[in-house]
Amino acid sequence: MTMPRFENKYRIHEELATEIEQVASFHIDLDAHSRDGSYPVNSLYFDTPYNDDARETDDGIVMRSKVRLRCYALDPKPPFFLELKQRYGSSIYKTRVLLEPEDAERMACGLPPVVTYRNASAGKDLDAIREVIDRRQMTPRVWVRYMRRAWTSSWGDGARLTVDRAVETQVLEHCAAVGLGSGGWMFAEPDPRAVLELKFFGSAPRWMQSLAYDFELERTSCSKYGMSLFMLENTPMISGQVQAS
Repeated sequence: MTMPRFENKYRIHEELATEIEQVASFHIDLDAHSRDGSYPVNSLYFDTPYNDDARETDDGIVMRSKVRLRCYALDPKPPFFLELKQRYGSSIYKTRVLLEPEDAERMACGLPPVVTYRNASAGKDLDAIREVIDRRQMTPRVWVRYMRRAWTSSWGDGARLTVDRAVETQVLEHCAAVGLGSGGWMFAEPDPRAVLELKFFGSAPRWMQSLAYDFELERTSCSKYGMSLFMLENTPMISGQVQAS
């Protein structure tokens, strides 16, 4: 588990996202993965039988968690990371484990991992995440993917700014049928907007505070998983294909 981090989220239109990116470039550097533009992020979210994680985010519950299987490709492929993200008030802790491909596929199908991890720390973290999954009876629910552009501070303060665009989600039936997902993607909201995240340790750097003030940014509880689940639950489906309302 890492030290606590703070995250401020904002849903913004493309024009504003472009302006903010230009300002950010004066204060921090492009992340190594963003050198040639944006990079894909693809996550399979787990939840309880009653979608407690999604509901708690919508209700603004201050102590909540998320479990997800993540990779960095538009179509799921190794390497895969199993993550537990826990929020206690304004503080966020993340536990992350690099999974063997066999375990990733099993967990995407709702099965327990079988590989023995030689790294003691990885094994301990995996057991901790599995305990949460088992105790809360969590199962794979929704794939969510998007394109991310990121900036990272070179001052060693851990400050990070990300802009996520084109948030898409996948029909759950496809996930269950093929394990790691294939096809059936749709936008997670009718009017797609970018998701801006300001991430930092301790207090926000002065430039971040100025950016939020100058652009009159309004913080929001913005869960890409929650948006995706709502869209899937409220879109008519015929044979697993998304149909126009």
